[in-house]
Amino acid sequence: MASLSIDFSVFLAVSPIVQVHSVAGLAALALTPTVLWRQRRDRLHKVSGYIWVAALAVLALSSFGISGIGTFGWLSPLHGLAVLTLGTLVVAIRAVVRGDLVTHERAMRNLATFGMGLPMVLNFLPGRTFSKAVFGANPTVGLWSMATIFAAILIWRFWRGRLRSGFSALPAE
Repeated sequence: MASLSIDFSVFLAVSPIVQVHSVAGLAALALTPTVLWRQRRDRLHKVSGYIWVAALAVLALSSFGISGIGTFGWLSPLHGLAVLTLGTLVVAIRAVVRGDLVTHERAMRNLATFGMGLPMVLNFLPGRTFSKAVFGANPTVGLWSMATIFAAILIWRFWRGRLRSGFSALPAE
């Protein structure tokens, strides 16, 4: 059985902006469970949330310094996700300041799912830094692994939302 090991030399060989981007992404990823699943909205939730928002902002902003897969000049579809992430952060922060916790929660969950989940899959495309560092010899394993995780998250969120809203398999008469 092959073991999973990370080749940190790949990260050390890339530009500083990619390193900042990677650290911000890993910080956001590590904080996601605490921010989203902590039941009580206490000090830990708030402090973790502030750091998570800052990490997501750094992640989105630093992406504009990365142009490895430019589709439209130096821009790519991932830059569109960065703009969407920044906009959603503004919506989420304004909502919580207004006391609209439902909008705040939805925005944050969507950030975690789409602002982090979809780019996570795309970052494991063969030839990308994370793919080289984690799955160097087998890049398609990384892509399929991340795509499977993302699909599972989407399915879970869909069914969880349906169960909350009283979804029935039978159509209404």
